[in-house]
Amino acid sequence: MLFLVIDTVKLEFIEPELAVAQMKMLQQTFGIYRDLKEQGKLKFVYALADSPGGIMVLDVASNDELQQTLFLLPSMPLVNRTVRPLTEMKSVEELISELEPIVSSMPEKSKEKAG
Repeated sequence: MLFLVIDTVKLEFIEPELAVAQMKMLQQTFGIYRDLKEQGKLKFVYALADSPGGIMVLDVASNDELQQTLFLLPSMPLVNRTVRPLTEMKSVEELISELEPIVSSMPEKSKEKAG
């Protein structure tokens, strides 16, 4: 199962000591990304160019594995996270091919004359 994960970093003023601790958490997260990549679970990861954060595509066996993977990332408390399930474009093309004859056989909208 493929999932798009979008993380945006929570921005707020914090004390320098806490900021250093958070940077270490992010460095640990990057190490886990490397491990996930080696396991074939992380398809790609990119940083956002316009704001602090990033996107990644995870390939996991189940929703439970997705949840476990995301909750174990040290960056969890530092980000706002959006997760979207993905499907192959081929399945969308197949669905449209199946829908085309159904839509073609639907009755046309009746044309009413304005009077």
